[in-house]
Amino acid sequence: MKTLPRFHLYVLNGDQTTSHESTGLETEVLPDKELIQQPALILLRPGEQAPADLDATSVEVPTDASPAAVREIVRVAVENVALKQQLTQLEGEALRRHGQFRELNRIGIALSAEKDIDRLQSFILTTMRQLTHADGASLWLKMEEDGVPKLFLASSQNHSIDKNTYQAFTVPVDEKSVVGYTVSVGSSQTYDDAYTPPPGKPVGGKSFDSQFGYRTKSMLTVPMRNYNNDVVGAVQLINAKRRFETRLTLDNVDDEVIGFQPDDVEMIESIASQAAVAIDNKNLIDSIQALFDGFVEASVTAIEQRDPSTAGHSGRVEGLTTTLARAVHEIATGKYRDVRLTDDQFKELRYACLLHDFGKVGVREHILVKAKKLVPGQLEVIQARFEFIERSVQMKYATEKIEALSSGKNGATLAEIDGRLQQELEQLEEWVQSIVSANEPTVQPEDKASMIEFLAEQTYEDISGGKHPMLEPQEFRFLSIRKGTLDPQERLEMESHVTHSFHFLTKIPWTPVMRGIPEIAYGHHEKLDGSGYPRGLTGDQIPLQARMMTIADIYDALTAQDRPYKRAVPPPVALDILHAEAGQGKLDRDLLEIFVGKRLYQPIESR
Repeated sequence: MKTLPRFHLYVLNGDQTTSHESTGLETEVLPDKELIQQPALILLRPGEQAPADLDATSVEVPTDASPAAVREIVRVAVENVALKQQLTQLEGEALRRHGQFRELNRIGIALSAEKDIDRLQSFILTTMRQLTHADGASLWLKMEEDGVPKLFLASSQNHSIDKNTYQAFTVPVDEKSVVGYTVSVGSSQTYDDAYTPPPGKPVGGKSFDSQFGYRTKSMLTVPMRNYNNDVVGAVQLINAKRRFETRLTLDNVDDEVIGFQPDDVEMIESIASQAAVAIDNKNLIDSIQALFDGFVEASVTAIEQRDPSTAGHSGRVEGLTTTLARAVHEIATGKYRDVRLTDDQFKELRYACLLHDFGKVGVREHILVKAKKLVPGQLEVIQARFEFIERSVQMKYATEKIEALSSGKNGATLAEIDGRLQQELEQLEEWVQSIVSANEPTVQPEDKASMIEFLAEQTYEDISGGKHPMLEPQEFRFLSIRKGTLDPQERLEMESHVTHSFHFLTKIPWTPVMRGIPEIAYGHHEKLDGSGYPRGLTGDQIPLQARMMTIADIYDALTAQDRPYKRAVPPPVALDILHAEAGQGKLDRDLLEIFVGKRLYQPIESR
């Protein structure tokens, strides 16, 4: 019987051993259960009970059975026990494989979801160590240095060494180191003892061990391949342990460290490939992010070059708005206590702030940079015109004096003529000064407005005697602007920058998490009562992020020191203006209370 020699046959007492001598079977008395040698079969007399937990490996043998029958009963029982053990092993293997599959699936999902490169690398190493009971692990990424391929130590872990073992350095991709050799040949390397590697392969671990007082024994080094099957790095695991929680010392390494198993290699190769793709994807996302950040920065630069007077405005608005958004995110009371913004939403808001004025590239430059009410050069034309009028007046009175002298008039008459001349010249100078004053971007007093209207009705004569108004219609229109530097038509064109920004931003194929950028930027000049522009939205029609930006935009516009068309106001005055607008129902009162209450308008060190 071929299966019998592999089984230990046990009986419950010594008398039974003699009863089976005629069968040719060698039996022994059942010892303590912990001392049973497997595989085993227990032979029972009729009525005997198998010891606890040993029913599956027991068989009842009739006392009157012939030796041949006993041998046949034992043979069949041995085959049944062997089949049961094989089935148990297969079930265990199936469960292990199923668990491994679920773990790999979980790891794959986690790798694709993680966005932080440091956490991603740490997760890769921790997962691999847990699955293989490895004491240490390191992640190496391939790079080029002066055109020479090298491996950069991106991350490392060691359970048994308290101090941080990570040191940023590189090794060549060659056969002098285990990781370099692995990447060079593109296949996994398994060492039972790193100090005595297979022939032709490099020794591993000695430099690390001498530095940290460690002993590297078993080692598994696996190349990382991306979706193009290119080797982009390697993962190295050291010292597989019987129990994962064991801390290794120089004294217990030989007892606690075991070799990495073939199944470990297959599993780690699978995870390494997933990790390589995840890292590649993360690097690609980072490069796209850097590219887009550069595009945004270039766009802001283009805006500021067209309107140097507002340089830095977009960045300041972004800083104020995102600071307000974070305060709203963290607040636990009030209307917005339940508002929580994700990292993507903060990024979305940041881009919307930086690009909110990009539409100014579509506004004519003389309107965009208009510092006075008159367009550049118009005041000089008016001043030249009044200089001509002054010369004409002087010529008129000079002619009158010549005629008086020719008529023999005395000195009193000449003095009277000079007096009238001086009066007219002073009047002309007063008018010119009124025009210069009216040209300033301040709120125009009523008397200045009346003076400008009066001058528009006055005429002068050219050399040929033709009559012309002292102020041309366009000049009068500009000088009649009550506040600021733009007339209604120019203001409409300036306000159109919001619509230009929206149309520009809608041309960009935003990702789903960024699709709100155009709408946020579109609403930054809207007011809650519908008095804003360009759409006259009200209340909740205006996105919350846009309402935040509105407060930041107005505050910066009021306090900015670099606007040529208006003077900066001190922060307390700017806050009073904001409170007044909130009181009129134009601004979000709750957001403004957070902005002012937490002094978000001040530098961090002053809050």
